[in-house]
Amino acid sequence: MGNFRSHALAFLDVETTGLSPWFGDRMCEIAVLRCAGEEVVESFDSLLNPERAISPGAARVNGLKDSDLLGAPRFAEVAGRVLALVGDAVIVCHNVPFDLGFLTSELRRMDQPLPTVLTLDTLQLAREHFDFDSNGLQSIARRLDIQPTGAHRALDDVFTTRAVLTHFARKLSSVEIERAILPYSPPVSSPREPDLPPVIEEALHSQRRLYIRYVDRRGEASDRWITPKQVLALEDYLYLVAHCHLRDDERKFRLDRIERMEIEQPPN
Repeated sequence: MGNFRSHALAFLDVETTGLSPWFGDRMCEIAVLRCAGEEVVESFDSLLNPERAISPGAARVNGLKDSDLLGAPRFAEVAGRVLALVGDAVIVCHNVPFDLGFLTSELRRMDQPLPTVLTLDTLQLAREHFDFDSNGLQSIARRLDIQPTGAHRALDDVFTTRAVLTHFARKLSSVEIERAILPYSPPVSSPREPDLPPVIEEALHSQRRLYIRYVDRRGEASDRWITPKQVLALEDYLYLVAHCHLRDDERKFRLDRIERMEIEQPPN
């Protein structure tokens, strides 16, 4: 993998009840895979009791139900193990601000700061050096013919992230990867621009349509095409403002109620 193999690497992924810790969402699963070069030194994964309900959108992605988490430990009970695994390592995530934003939020609940850490973001590497149709982790893995080890869960995703980084390291110089290793600076207050799923960022940037399955406040699901315009952080949650082609009008969609999202593929 080049010179960066001299670093200990801690691949980290979290599953959450929703998209934003700033609106009360919590971690409901965490996994860490600590590696030295090509060798896996130690792994840890655990379900977590988030002390709140999982949103429909998050449940659709990770397949977890509230009942699955009732007997799980709270994050404070496993925090020491997690910090021991990531300490003195470069933390590797696919979307560092999302995963470490949640980790930072949980530590703040314990009145404990996240230690100064170095990070490597495979999502940022994908954006800067490659040209995938979609930069979501699973989409990249399919494009690279990386076989998933299981469902979209935290431990599966850390193994997938490791495989993606291995592929990137074959294509990039060690200097390019070393430049991408950066210190993480937690936001001191609610970020003005929330961290969004890559598919939404891509749709906003390219003005391509999204196919979504949306669950309304009555629990009724509908499928529709939308053209995203902007994301708003309102009092209670994050909303995607978009032109709804089903209603031929502008609508606001609560992000935690979107069960499924697929970006329109560009013409060949």
